Amino acid sequence: MNTKTKGNISEAKALFEFQKFNIPVSLPWGDNERYDMIAEFGGKLNKIQVKTANEEGNGSITCYCRSSKNHTTHKELKTYENEIDYFVFYNQIRDIIALVPISEVGSNKTIKLRVEPPKNGQVCNIRFFSDYSFDKILP
Repeated sequence: MNTKTKGNISEAKALFEFQKFNIPVSLPWGDNERYDMIAEFGGKLNKIQVKTANEEGNGSITCYCRSSKNHTTHKELKTYENEIDYFVFYNQIRDIIALVPISEVGSNKTIKLRVEPPKNGQVCNIRFFSDYSFDKILP
């Protein structure tokens, strides 16, 4: 499956999740915007960027928080800080979805969200995927 198809699946899952919570969603025309959709909640229109999140196999999922202008060489990477309000990360293997405020990401190019506790038992300062479920983040 190519990356465009994976992205389309992730966007469809995000739309489905917003609809479950009766959240109105608008889609921009074309592929030139820095966001994939606008969702109305919390008394405002929120710019949402949807990303497919990759499993690492060690109980964590890597979420890429950047875009590439050159899709062949990936030389120009740009973060979304000050351009969107939320990320939606969807992991297709586990069929799980997270709604992460940009304030939790900042200028990071990636974040890791745990789906399983670490084997050493330390959970201090660890972000879990489940902490960002739609029902926990939406007002």
